[in-house]
Amino acid sequence: MSDEKNLPVVHSAKDLTIIFPEKNKHISDTEAEKNRSLITDNGAYTSDGRAYINKNALPQLLATDKKGANRFFNNLEDDDKLELGNQNLASISSVNKELSERIQEPRDTLKKERLRDSEACIIAFRDAPELEKYREVEESKNRKEQSNLKAKKIKSENITSCELTGEQLEPDADAHHIERQADNPRRARDLSNIVVANKSPHREIHAAGAESLEELSALCAEKGWNDPTKG
Repeated sequence: MSDEKNLPVVHSAKDLTIIFPEKNKHISDTEAEKNRSLITDNGAYTSDGRAYINKNALPQLLATDKKGANRFFNNLEDDDKLELGNQNLASISSVNKELSERIQEPRDTLKKERLRDSEACIIAFRDAPELEKYREVEESKNRKEQSNLKAKKIKSENITSCELTGEQLEPDADAHHIERQADNPRRARDLSNIVVANKSPHREIHAAGAESLEELSALCAEKGWNDPTKG
């Protein structure tokens, strides 16, 4: 989760064009309308296309009580929640995952139908066309800025040595993503996710298939390198 200096600006889902599905025919009009209004009134998004929902809406959407909603929220990883003053927001991806799990459990039939309606509405929020456009812009920035990452990292931190071996930095050193771009594209331009390494140790990382944080950390320990995953 971001620290206070880097907290993102969030916008209301009321600004979006959310194309909600027809209501689930097995639940009442009142229940269906409540799901849709809760998402519209309590939904939020950031300028990189991430969608969130206020914790206050979770008891209804997850077909649980306040205690169950609090437990779900408190167990979330930091990357899946935002705490902004009196706003406690859960990522839509985490809510969608929870809904899928609950639907697959042996629950009361009517509750499962409520959950299915919630799931369909949450997906509609996730897929709002404005959010898709934000994501397209982020992907374009990732592609365009890849070639400049090494220079930006070196300049911002005045790097003169390989961040893995500590040896003098070579002119053809590489910028290596600690978390792979394929696994976490939102961190593709995050300089804290970049390690500047000479060609030889960089090749060793890929030759060893050290693609996860745990694998990279283990390789650094084996080689006696500085461990960038601990930074």
